[in-house]
Amino acid sequence: MLATLAEDPARSRVIIGGRNIHDGFLFHRPIDLSRYPNLEQYGKTDGLSLNYYSNWSDFDIEFADPATVETLAAHLSTLWLRDADTNIARPFSIPVRSDSRRPPGTVRHFISVPYEDNHALETYFVELIDTARHHIEIVNPYLNLTPKLSLAIERALARGVRIDIVGRIDLKGDIGGKLLTALNKLFVERYGDRINIREFKAPDVVLHSKIMMIDERLVTISSVNLNNRSFFHDLENGMTVLDPAFYARMQPVYDDYVAHSNPVSTKVTIPWAYRWLFSKGWVKEAF
Repeated sequence: MLATLAEDPARSRVIIGGRNIHDGFLFHRPIDLSRYPNLEQYGKTDGLSLNYYSNWSDFDIEFADPATVETLAAHLSTLWLRDADTNIARPFSIPVRSDSRRPPGTVRHFISVPYEDNHALETYFVELIDTARHHIEIVNPYLNLTPKLSLAIERALARGVRIDIVGRIDLKGDIGGKLLTALNKLFVERYGDRINIREFKAPDVVLHSKIMMIDERLVTISSVNLNNRSFFHDLENGMTVLDPAFYARMQPVYDDYVAHSNPVSTKVTIPWAYRWLFSKGWVKEAF
């Protein structure tokens, strides 16, 4: 989340999404920073070091309404000013109301500190999935579900909910890419015959967007990966919008991801060493 409060409120902005502060999210090639020896010069590839450089495709939502921006910035401040002993940022989520000139809709912003808020984010996403009655559309590159999220997906499938996912199964270029690819393949092996899984295939670009859309009326745009790290270890934030009109605006975005993806084969090859490694629950939880 990026929040900027300007002297002129009309210039204030909040941007929420999955984007990291890394050159690869903005530029196709590493920028020559040799004139600035104190800055990180990215160059190595394939995720073999923290110095790696890859290109990323991400999605953000920008807010310009001054009252909304101030509300979101105030909520972000609860993270910066969180309790020093417990690390809890309160509240987990807040409503954001539009002014009377805009179409009606319900919007909620959430901030997760999972190791201190009793995994509120996991509970929230389970509740969102449990609301689905006929269709869930997801864009997310990391598919290593927690046990509770797995059960929620199973319940949705049992209800006859159609689930479509655009992901990036092959995560070459990401740090730890081989391990993360194996985890994604385990997801395909388990759900490939019941979930329509597609792989984002823009050339030389690693998918990083995090979008979930439910029943043509609810959209979540966030930094939340569908992996154990996001729900057990990492601080995350995002927006949930309950509004069919906003969903209609997001549908072309999702369709564009589909257009730049290919169906995933359910026949995957996973080295035995990775199978053994991820058979340990505590190892899967680390990723």
